[in-house]
Amino acid sequence: MSNSAGSMAFFSQIQGGIQQLKQKTTEFAEQAAPSIGASLNSLKEAPKFMENAFKSGLNKVKLDSLGKVLNVPSLGRCQSPIDIVPVITTFGEHLQNAHFEVAYERNGEFKAANDGNSVWLLRDGNASELAISFIPEEQYHLDAVNFHWATEPMNGSEHTIGGVGYAGEMHLIHRNTRFATMAEALKQPNGVIAIAVFLNESHDDNAAFAPFIDILPSIHYKGSECKLCSFDFQEFFPPAEKTKEFWLYEGSETVEPFRETINWIVIRAAMPISSSQLDKLRAVRAGCYDEETSDKLAMKPLREIQPANSRTVLSSFRSVAGAPDLGFRQ
Repeated sequence: MSNSAGSMAFFSQIQGGIQQLKQKTTEFAEQAAPSIGASLNSLKEAPKFMENAFKSGLNKVKLDSLGKVLNVPSLGRCQSPIDIVPVITTFGEHLQNAHFEVAYERNGEFKAANDGNSVWLLRDGNASELAISFIPEEQYHLDAVNFHWATEPMNGSEHTIGGVGYAGEMHLIHRNTRFATMAEALKQPNGVIAIAVFLNESHDDNAAFAPFIDILPSIHYKGSECKLCSFDFQEFFPPAEKTKEFWLYEGSETVEPFRETINWIVIRAAMPISSSQLDKLRAVRAGCYDEETSDKLAMKPLREIQPANSRTVLSSFRSVAGAPDLGFRQ
């Protein structure tokens, strides 16, 4: 009997412990349920939030915040450079036979500079130096020229055509004279036009680039500058017969902070530049003069190709494959 009584007491203790454990578990579940439910509801709402956000069009502050949460550098959908695929561009009849009236001032306060990412020619002033036939109401001033290159004859351009690149690319960056500064112009959708000119490697020196190439030793290192009182920028603009065929699209700067307010005109014809001239560009350093590794830091003035994201790329000519005309006429 004593053994039976002891067993009964033992089982009673176990049952009491189980009952107490059940009660504590129930209390914990009741307390935790609201927070768990809220978390689950927030997860359910996440896809709806994303969908509504993109449908309504998030402003830049919200996009930047969302980008930080998702750990992506940019959510902009109009970034440059892009790969232009001629067979899927859209012929713009109003661009056909377009002409550019160019009158760059030769004398002024100019500067050559190396910022570690590219080499630049910078210009002051506000004179009307560029007029374009298909936007006759606007006038533009050439504010800057920069250059892009790499190590091989077909990997040095930022834009590519059907996946094929060139030895280099020159950007002629124009500010709408309605705006007093480039900073102000970059805030406007019609503030900046950048004309991209491909550079094709050749055997003979191009005399148009010779004055600029001669300046390079003065801006060999990052942070170096060279003042110029006179420079013939007119030589950089392709001749009229070479500017009949081009592509036009809305994009961004190809240098930080990649603002999406650049109207790009990409000239189809390339300008020649000799292997010797390219080698002198390739010798420019990305490091400062007093850095121990400055002579080892080759400049890499290229940004990777960005997604087109269904943007319309207009062409001033019909492609060989006969891309459809979608009605982009005056």
